[in-house]
Amino acid sequence: MHKVTVERERYGSTRRNRKWGTRIAYVPNADYDDQPKFASSARGRQYADSQKRFSDVLGPLRGFLRSNIGRPWDNVFSELRQALDVRKVTGRHIFEHLEWMVETECSIGEDRKVYGYPRGYEVTGFYVHPRTKLLCFAPRPSARERKKERLMQQEVDELRIDDTRCFKLIGEQWFVVTYQVVEVGRYERPRTAWDVVQRTQVQLTWGRCHIAINKRQCNREEVRSIHERIAQWRQYLRKM
Repeated sequence: MHKVTVERERYGSTRRNRKWGTRIAYVPNADYDDQPKFASSARGRQYADSQKRFSDVLGPLRGFLRSNIGRPWDNVFSELRQALDVRKVTGRHIFEHLEWMVETECSIGEDRKVYGYPRGYEVTGFYVHPRTKLLCFAPRPSARERKKERLMQQEVDELRIDDTRCFKLIGEQWFVVTYQVVEVGRYERPRTAWDVVQRTQVQLTWGRCHIAINKRQCNREEVRSIHERIAQWRQYLRKM
């Protein structure tokens, strides 16, 4: 395992070594005293970047863990300990990767999902089940699934009617809010306007500013239509 995971040719090892032996060619009227007589074989003197690095090829380690999904974690860990010598740097380095690749301290939440301890985040990737102690794998949700989850948890507090009106939830009541679009030039003097929703003077910045100039509490029919639109939006998200 350590051969394919941490041992690889050193960075720059394929470069040509500057230390070479040859005979000095005869050149008439040449001053041979100015030519170099010595070339160091030390890589630090030959190349500026000559530090030895780990390759960190983690594909074989992930493949080994994936092939052992469903097995007791203690058995998998003991097999790695028998195959790798932790007294060597290469063996210790693999186990350092193993610590952050496999979540060993987990707990089951009230929603029956597995969470890491102690930060309380939902586990993705390799983890040890807190009850069965088996090695498991939880695939990370895609960007589309994360966006869907975020939108499902987001509270809807505003629905657009047209360019200047919208339904807005203020406190626990729905209102029809009318906005005025104010164009502010880049070099205009800063000014303020009264916003009926925020109930304060707001600063008008450069660009298009939307100022709430009027609000009216929604009637029963409007509230019913708002809940219908929200239900349709939730249904659309579930089908994404």
